[in-house]
Amino acid sequence: MSAAQVREMAQPPAFADREWHPQPTDHQPRRPSGLPLWAHSLAMAVLAAVGMAIVVRVAIHSVRGFRLDQRMMDSLTASPSGWARILDVLTTVTDATVALCLLGCVVVALVQRRWSVAVAAAVLIAGANVSTQVLKYQVLDSVGGRNTLPSGHTTVGLSLALAAVIVSPYRWRPVVVPGAAVIATFIGAGTVAGHWHRPGDVLAAGMVCLGWAAVALTIAGLLQRGTPSRPVVKGLPTAALGGVLLAGLIFVLIGVRPSYGMIDMPLAVVTLGLIGVMCAIVIGWVSVAADRRLR
Repeated sequence: MSAAQVREMAQPPAFADREWHPQPTDHQPRRPSGLPLWAHSLAMAVLAAVGMAIVVRVAIHSVRGFRLDQRMMDSLTASPSGWARILDVLTTVTDATVALCLLGCVVVALVQRRWSVAVAAAVLIAGANVSTQVLKYQVLDSVGGRNTLPSGHTTVGLSLALAAVIVSPYRWRPVVVPGAAVIATFIGAGTVAGHWHRPGDVLAAGMVCLGWAAVALTIAGLLQRGTPSRPVVKGLPTAALGGVLLAGLIFVLIGVRPSYGMIDMPLAVVTLGLIGVMCAIVIGWVSVAADRRLR
């Protein structure tokens, strides 16, 4: 072997002096895209205010609207056994239950060291339920006499459901979201099937909860540090809709029916449909905003 060949073999490869940079992989978490948290909160607050104004105007400040709301409630009935099952759920909605669930949400958030979310859950539950009581007994009046709008039971069920969605770890949300939708829909529609509340009362409670969810998300966003860099959970609105449909199926199985058979079928479907759509939109929307923008 010649001296030239030996020198050539001793030289390092041409690429040896190049700095190697690892290429990013698809397994690295990406920052979620979409609307910022303030935009979600603002849109929720606007929809809540407009929705509440419409429901109040139609359901309790208009004689024709009040009668239609009453007729929608009367279109539903439940068998004795079905009403007993609904009553078993509704009677669990007490001040003690609210306090225990609030404590549970705060504890779950604190265990995760998500202080901002703990504050948000407390604000959501307390604000929504106090507001409902003030609106019902101190602010609003009805052309039908004693005012029952918004529904206190629906406010409790939906506010606790939304708080659970907000404080739950993102890996749990595919299970928590449909479960929350089942509970909120069952309580709201149960008060109508049992003739405790008219549909307008339930829809108004939904607007109260949506408005306070906007406040809670804003507070959590201001208190937290940074934004989440984990993968987003897909399909949460679909999961919320699935929970609503499951609640409807449970209603059918336990004996909730149109009051006068096929004559009341269209109105009964519309009544339950309005409550279900409201719950699906509120829970699905809040779950998406919380998952994408809260740590």
